Amino acid sequence: KYLIRNSNTVITSSPMLSEGCSKISGSKENIKYISSSINMKRYSPYKKHIKKKNIVIGWTGTHSSIEYLNILKNVFKILKKKYKLINFKIISNFVYKLDDVEIENIEWNKSSEIQDLLEIDVAIYPLPINEWVKGKSGLKALQFMALGIPVVATKVGMNEKIIQNMHNGILVNNNDEEWISAIEKLCKDYSLRNNLGKNSRKTVLENYSYDIIGKEYLKILNKI
Repeated sequence: KYLIRNSNTVITSSPMLSEGCSKISGSKENIKYISSSINMKRYSPYKKHIKKKNIVIGWTGTHSSIEYLNILKNVFKILKKKYKLINFKIISNFVYKLDDVEIENIEWNKSSEIQDLLEIDVAIYPLPINEWVKGKSGLKALQFMALGIPVVATKVGMNEKIIQNMHNGILVNNNDEEWISAIEKLCKDYSLRNNLGKNSRKTVLENYSYDIIGKEYLKILNKI
């Protein structure tokens, strides 16, 4: 709190954090929101979606985020029972297991991360609805979007700012029906996956790339 009150500028990664810092500092003038950013040179090539029977639904995160993944336990089971050719892929630092559902666990590795992500056809980004989540930057969604992988995400926090529903991703409320419906749409329609994927990559290029976000930091640093 001392640092927030006495800094010339405080940079936050979400509007919700900016609001909280403004209350502490007593002013909005020294609080600046700047989004997380993506190095587009690294996130290349991007996903080209084709018509296929075997669809990979994927998630990436750390052990601390396992509670977010557990939101979709029933969704995984229902989808696997309904569609035998759907596969689930988890890229993380832990092994995720679920009764009656075969899950491919990939250990996160920086050197293979992009290739591992590109094997995913439909990305999922479930989040609980709470104050902590509202302060998250949405980086996981941006990672998938940068690679042209359509994301189904919980309608909360930065997801609502980054994702325009049915344009560059799909936003859902945390109930099984909405999650299943959104995932099914993408699994059945490769042209929809392509369209959302292209739009999502364009969104990152124009708004969240290093080149764009770097200029925002320079504006602040050049004033010091």
